[in-house]
Amino acid sequence: MKLITGVKTSFIGTGIEAIGMLFDILHHLNIGIKTPEGLLTPIHFIIFAGFVINTIGVFITFRTQAN
Repeated sequence: MKLITGVKTSFIGTGIEAIGMLFDILHHLNIGIKTPEGLLTPIHFIIFAGFVINTIGVFITFRTQAN
């Protein structure tokens, strides 16, 4: 089965998000849920980067399908 570039990109983004979420869960198990650290942690940036890559893959897929 041949996957188009946008779908491959989305899979990469989803993988990065999953890895970030795993580290985030481990981090919160270590420090607790209600801590004053906020949302600006390196782990959250990894999750956000995966989200952005996933979104770019969706846009590539839509553009490919439109042509």
